[in-house]
Amino acid sequence: MIQNRISRIHFITQNMPGKTHQQLALEACEAGVDLVQLRLKDMESSEMLDIALETQEICRCFDTTLIINDHLDIAIEVDADGVHLGNGDMDHIIARKELGSNKIIGATAYNEEEAKFHQSNGIADYIGLGTFRKTRTKPEIEDFLSLNEIGQLVTNLQKMDTPTIPLLVIGGIRLDDITPLLSVGIHGIAIASLINESENKKLTLKTIKAAFQ
Repeated sequence: MIQNRISRIHFITQNMPGKTHQQLALEACEAGVDLVQLRLKDMESSEMLDIALETQEICRCFDTTLIINDHLDIAIEVDADGVHLGNGDMDHIIARKELGSNKIIGATAYNEEEAKFHQSNGIADYIGLGTFRKTRTKPEIEDFLSLNEIGQLVTNLQKMDTPTIPLLVIGGIRLDDITPLLSVGIHGIAIASLINESENKKLTLKTIKAAFQ
């Protein structure tokens, strides 16, 4: 099953001064992540494709799952393991037809209504749920989900007559957030700065993984 391939820790690349996306992916893979989401913004398609190809080579060396954010065409071109689509991106049904049944499709939800839609739709393999806190990767977001709201959302999704979809909370997550978030029943977390800005990525990831034990 595809959902068995949905890591509980999703690492996301981001624009950082002095570091390429490939470098961030390599450092994260060396630290021990098993899923990289390549999030490329504000660049030409040819540049994105070159970065994606190099990142795919890195991920294959480490047997790491590669998800491409937003760009289905690039995901197909580099034979990535899947794509993460925001609500304003290509329709998930079209993406499934293009990718086939063996690739991962992630969806985005900012509230319970969107989460219920994706679960009832039955196309996406996981939901990136947020935003939990203010984050530099999406500074435009002003509405946030509290721990109690996330817990209630998890409960309400479990009551639906459709298979429960894995939820990964995203948005400025800190180390001390992980245990409380897991306690309300989420599948995992999606993180960028927590790894990217760490001076000791291996230790940070070890601490994160320990929280999942």
